[in-house]
Amino acid sequence: MDTILIWPVKCNADRVATTSKLVLVTLLGAVYAFCADPLIGTWRLNVSNSKFNPGPAPRSQTRAYKATPAGIGVTVTTTDARGKTTTVEFPAVYDGKTYPVKGPGPIDALALVKINNFQSRATLKHAGTVIASAERTISEDGRVLTISYKQPDADRPVDNVSVYEKQ
Repeated sequence: MDTILIWPVKCNADRVATTSKLVLVTLLGAVYAFCADPLIGTWRLNVSNSKFNPGPAPRSQTRAYKATPAGIGVTVTTTDARGKTTTVEFPAVYDGKTYPVKGPGPIDALALVKINNFQSRATLKHAGTVIASAERTISEDGRVLTISYKQPDADRPVDNVSVYEKQ
C-alpha cells in the first residue's frame, strides 16, 4: 500500500483517490442542479395577476413541462370561462423548426427559439400561416413564468399576458 506524505499528515493513496472521486461527483451534481432547466415542472395560472385582452379570462390553466429524450414535452390543460376543459400537447424543441401541436384550437404548429435559460420566443401557426407570437420569461428566482401572447388579427386582435406560479 502506497503512502503519500501531505505535510504534515501521511495519507493512504486509496483514501486520497476515493476522496477525490467523491468531491468530483459532488461538484458535478451541484453543477447539474445549477444548470437544470428552470422551466421543468408544473405551473398554474394566476388569473388575477394576468391580463386577457379582449377576454374573457380562463377559469384555470396548468402547464406541465417534462424532460424527454427529444427535449421537453409540454401539456397545457385549460378550463375556459364557460367551464369547458381542453388539453393541448407539443414538444418544446428550441431549434426554430416547426413542430405539430396536438389538441383543439386554431394553433396546429409552432416554432421555438431559446434566447437563454429564462427566455424563449414562439411563432404559432395554423395551416402553415403565422397567426400569433409569444414570448416566455421565467423570473430569476424560478418561481414566476410570464407568457406574452400577441395575435394581430384584423377582426379581433389578442394581447394577453399570462402569469404562472411554479408548483
